[in-house]
Amino acid sequence: MDKDNYRNANEKNDSSSSNSNKGNGLDQYSKNINNVAGYEDEDAFLDEVNSSLAKQISMELEDKDTSTKDNGPKKKGKIPKGVKIFAIVFSVIMLLGCLLVFTPGGRKIIINLAGNYIYGKLNYEDSNTQETTDTIENTTEQTNKPEKPVDDVVNILLLGVEEIGGASNTDTMIVATMNTKNHTMKLTSLMRDIYVEIPGHDNNKLNSAFARGGVDLLYQTIQNNFGVQLDGYVLVNFNAFEKIVDLLDGVEVTLTSTEANYLNRTNYISDPANRTVKEGTQMMNGNQALGYCRVRKVPTETEHDDFGRTQRQRAVLNSIFEKLKKKNIVQLGLFMNDVLNDVDIHTDITQSEFNRYLEEAASLNVGKLEQLRIPTDGNFGFDNVQIGKYNQSVVVPTDWDAMRQEIHQFIYGTGTDDENSSDETTDTEE
Repeated sequence: MDKDNYRNANEKNDSSSSNSNKGNGLDQYSKNINNVAGYEDEDAFLDEVNSSLAKQISMELEDKDTSTKDNGPKKKGKIPKGVKIFAIVFSVIMLLGCLLVFTPGGRKIIINLAGNYIYGKLNYEDSNTQETTDTIENTTEQTNKPEKPVDDVVNILLLGVEEIGGASNTDTMIVATMNTKNHTMKLTSLMRDIYVEIPGHDNNKLNSAFARGGVDLLYQTIQNNFGVQLDGYVLVNFNAFEKIVDLLDGVEVTLTSTEANYLNRTNYISDPANRTVKEGTQMMNGNQALGYCRVRKVPTETEHDDFGRTQRQRAVLNSIFEKLKKKNIVQLGLFMNDVLNDVDIHTDITQSEFNRYLEEAASLNVGKLEQLRIPTDGNFGFDNVQIGKYNQSVVVPTDWDAMRQEIHQFIYGTGTDDENSSDETTDTEE
């Protein structure tokens, strides 16, 4: 091949390559964005983005005409003004999107925007604002949260309120713990029938404290008896729980044959049309899952009575957690929007606290939930005591000090007698 032919062949290849790059510039940029997971260093990724943007903007604005005539000089083609503006705006938007999504500051902005929206849908309750349902409006008069004992640990009390027949007892009391130092999330069930001292009232079952003095009295009761300080609460009733499960398109639950038969022949599943559960693992809707969480007269494979009920409640919460962690950020946002538009949720967590907890939870990357039930095996007995006009069966811890040690070890990673602890068992610090 002579020199002229060789040169013309190369020019054709260069022309073809240039046209290909010109047509696929923005597509290639999008691919770079999608390949962000391959970058171990965030700064390296942003450098790559800047370099790519510079090349694409230059290509769009230059738009060189690679065709040649008799080896003459190449001519620049004119780019319409609208195309130039689009290229610049698109590039700027993509760069801002990368800065928001892939940098700590950007993620914080997105989380705060989401937190502000979510919080605006909640029913916030403090000493001046009481937006409660008719059934519980007289039981949430004031909430006085104690000062946090451990900065790395956040304890939120999850409450499920039974409102059948005008009652307002807390059938579900679970302390959800987020440890930002150890990157863990934990669930601690407090059994409703534990016989406790209730400040200003006669001794009674733990679930009666809310009905007697609202969340404030429940905080004091849990703090005095178990040595756990709470940073806030989230409360839903049975109807709200059903809606949340239905918005998730159900949760996966495993039933024994005894449990399945019991649920199909009783009114724990309130809608007869839903009494179609079976032995084994299956997807339950909200009405079915609620019925399962309320059962206590049938044992699980390992627990009986109210012990079995708390185990079922933790199992369903874990199933919800497993389903949520599989969703991407867009799916989670859509789900939360549906929940907040359709479900009545009460809390005393402030706006700033909510945003901070949301940001911390998003950074944990927790794979599983750790669980504990109080009282633990081997540290309780049963007794019949007079409550009001009737004798009732209650759960009585046999060693309160040992129980508090177990709780503190699980939640805080410390015992109640640590050298940094205060004289009060409720002020344990790391």
